[in-house]
Amino acid sequence: MTAGMVAVCAHFAGPLSSAGSACGDLRLLKLPHVTITSAVPLAPGALVLRSDELPRADSSFFTAFEKLPAFCRVEAVSAPSPASHIQFEVWLPAAGWNRRYVGAGNGGYGGTINYYRLAEAVNAGYAGSSTDTGHRGSIDGRDAAIDFDQRAIHETAVNAKQIIRAFYGQAAQHSYFHSCSTGGRQGLTEAQLYPSDYDGISAGAPAFDFGVSRDADLSDPKLRAFKDRGGKLVLYHGERDRPGPSIAYYQRLLQKFGQKAVEEFVRFYLVPEMGHCGGDPVPEFGTRLWPAAEDAQHSFILALEDWVERGVAPRAIIATKYRIDEDWSSGVERTRPLCPYPLQAIWTGNGNRDDAASYLCAPPRVSRAADGRRSPGPVE
Repeated sequence: MTAGMVAVCAHFAGPLSSAGSACGDLRLLKLPHVTITSAVPLAPGALVLRSDELPRADSSFFTAFEKLPAFCRVEAVSAPSPASHIQFEVWLPAAGWNRRYVGAGNGGYGGTINYYRLAEAVNAGYAGSSTDTGHRGSIDGRDAAIDFDQRAIHETAVNAKQIIRAFYGQAAQHSYFHSCSTGGRQGLTEAQLYPSDYDGISAGAPAFDFGVSRDADLSDPKLRAFKDRGGKLVLYHGERDRPGPSIAYYQRLLQKFGQKAVEEFVRFYLVPEMGHCGGDPVPEFGTRLWPAAEDAQHSFILALEDWVERGVAPRAIIATKYRIDEDWSSGVERTRPLCPYPLQAIWTGNGNRDDAASYLCAPPRVSRAADGRRSPGPVE
């Protein structure tokens, strides 16, 4: 048995010998109801995925798998109940780890590993994880429903942290979860049911109606424990994507905690002109780890990290509309501030209307409708 293997069996009391040998030794790591099926060190550009492992992607997805740096790919199965079969993967940069862990969410009814999110995480220096949510087909039975609704994401987070500690000999300093749609619901569920899993969560367009069991009920946002431990939540929704449920969720938070308390740990952004998770004329405002954003003023993710790690609360985030959607090389068409709800971006009356610097965040304007009732006025 090698020194690295001894360290594994001793629950990783210290750093292992090297990234390559430590990666293979992770097969010996013992975690409750978890089987690590593979732990392979991959050289730069060596990752090969089957076509059926990669669902349809658009130009906003990170697909340059051949350009990934060296990393350790861990594949595992968690069975917290006899009927559970939760597959998950953890990808660990071999060098240049930024001491952060990021969990990836799913779209639709899950059923696949989110390799795009895993790749963008490793590419940016994060340790990342993703799960198939406990099924690869239909969601059959009570345990499969529970796994899909909440247990798979939690199991993945808990075990990914242990794998990270084992590989690097130290825990991640901060943990984040970023996703949209079903992933947005997963993020809110994590904050409510498992408040210690993540320090910061960005949840886009939560699919409130995609739960299949009572565990998916988010009608009463119970986020006290998440708030009390310093957790931060950034919630966003496209204006063209029927944002009513997200607005109602935020209003319930205000009613439950009060505005001052909510502002200590939640920001909600209603994104003009945006459809579902980036559909329609798409502004870029840093909801992914790729491409790298300029700074926290241009990125929800970096703003969330600033809030968690330095206590700097997000304000307006500058969204950038490119001449060709998702093509950053096409040049900038316009920039506009995204304001924390219910504020809106209002033109100051001076400067270029295509420049974010010409706008300020202010309460929505109110005008008189033809029938004499008050109605929101246009945003300039």
